[in-house]
Amino acid sequence: MNQEELNNRLSEIEDRLEAIEQPADNRIWLTCDAENSYAVNKFLFEEVPLRFVIATGIDSDDCFEVLYHYAYDQTGSIITLKTKIHDRENPAIESIAPFLPGAEWIEREIHDILGIEFKNHPDMRRLILSDDWPEGVYPLRKDTDLEAVKPGNGETPSRPGFKPSPPKGAGQTVSPILAVGPFHPLQEEMEFFQLTVDGEIVTDIDVRLSYNHRGVEKISESLQFDQIPFLVSRICGICSATHPLAYVQAVEELAGITPPERALYVRTIITELERIHSHLLWVGLAGHFIGYDTVFMWAWKYREPVLDLLEEITGNRNNYGNVKVGGCREDIPNELIPKILKELDQIEKKTEMLTKAVLDDPVLHARLKGVGILSKEDAIKYAVTGPTARGSGVAIDVRRDDPYAAYADLDWNVITQTEGDVFAKAVVRLLETFESIKIVRQALKKLPEGPVAVEVKEIPPGETVGHVEAPRGETFHYVRSDGGNRPVRHKVRAPSYVNVPSFKASCIGGHIADVTITLAAVDPCYSCTERLAVIDNNNKVIHDYDTLLRLSREKTAQIKKELGAPELKMEDI
Repeated sequence: MNQEELNNRLSEIEDRLEAIEQPADNRIWLTCDAENSYAVNKFLFEEVPLRFVIATGIDSDDCFEVLYHYAYDQTGSIITLKTKIHDRENPAIESIAPFLPGAEWIEREIHDILGIEFKNHPDMRRLILSDDWPEGVYPLRKDTDLEAVKPGNGETPSRPGFKPSPPKGAGQTVSPILAVGPFHPLQEEMEFFQLTVDGEIVTDIDVRLSYNHRGVEKISESLQFDQIPFLVSRICGICSATHPLAYVQAVEELAGITPPERALYVRTIITELERIHSHLLWVGLAGHFIGYDTVFMWAWKYREPVLDLLEEITGNRNNYGNVKVGGCREDIPNELIPKILKELDQIEKKTEMLTKAVLDDPVLHARLKGVGILSKEDAIKYAVTGPTARGSGVAIDVRRDDPYAAYADLDWNVITQTEGDVFAKAVVRLLETFESIKIVRQALKKLPEGPVAVEVKEIPPGETVGHVEAPRGETFHYVRSDGGNRPVRHKVRAPSYVNVPSFKASCIGGHIADVTITLAAVDPCYSCTERLAVIDNNNKVIHDYDTLLRLSREKTAQIKKELGAPELKMEDI
């Protein structure tokens, strides 16, 4: 279906819409009232169909707004449905989570921060606010006095953030709970996975996040447009190029700014070097979780030269601080290009050996195939993205579908697998590493001369979105301006936000020994899953993290023994 056909499909619901605006061929804004929201969303997701991205809640003074963002990847279009809720005393709208599980978390989050009730939502417990946060206080409402908020009053909230075990009665048995997280001194962000188990089988899973909520979206409203790239680069150290890029592309689109061509190539080179080091990091940690520490050590060894190159280009191994509205802060010196190309040759050679060792190993085939399967249908329903989606046969990639930077001028392939298991996700990441090397080589050889930035004078009023393909998947930013020097709303959706909930589909029915690698397969921040404990009905810890890691490694060792496979040694790779 091309853009014209998409527009024709959208015209079928004109009677339910208040307005259809199309400021660009690939940007469509639909507006409807709250009463029609459910029907329109259902049509967009199931009938067109569009890919759900995220929703944004906004306090617009005279009303509340819920913006549902969708993508039509065949044409690179972003379609946003704007719904307005005029009842400020009791704001409510019908939940779309019953038919779109990928919306469950964001609707819970919008309720937390704005107090909008989502009718018929399957689970309206708290998601990002602490359990002792006062009821009825919503931090993103413009009339909320946050300085007067005093969490920790000891009151039990009406919407707790976890599922406590039910009381054990006479003749009843209660399944043990597997608690994954949430706190550890090394964690960048805390997440809590609570699994119910029956013996060795996982029967249910509950996820809680935002134990260390940093308030990025609220802070953004107090910063000038050119300060925000430094803020969002710190959302994730491994994605510290892609978050600023998604943000500045949104602002540039809003302001009608076209960065210099050389800046577009520099952006491409930096984001692809970041993808290489991110994927090698994942391969190493995945090996560690299943007892292949040789893979762990060598993958991280091969990753080091990539970080050195990023440091030489930008001054930093992470949090590069190089992207700004209008271009880049630092150029890539032409005299550095031969060194980068030489390092790429070595990185490619080492990665080929590592890939061969991993993909040809019969133990890894037996250990990872059929484990943590996420079907294509579930991948769509949970709105997953990146290698998590492509490993399940969902062939989406923002670099191809809505080209940005210099990607449209370069030759590369989107890597997909259809099996949806942990092995498929490993294959996608390993093969994508070679595609990234190919992209960087081409970009360096075609790097045009000229400046890397243009002057930016002011940002006009309006709203827009920006999205890029981070190592973990699509990073999405929504920006609204009133013509001042700060955004009035800035919504951020990292790829892990939609990838993590898919554990509900991939973990249930699996073995405890497979939990760590299934969690790792979507590439969340690993520190979020480093501390685990199995607790019995008397709250006695019967397994800690080391025990569960041992179970995972023991399964690998048992498979290796059954296959009679030799030990993978350093000299093998």
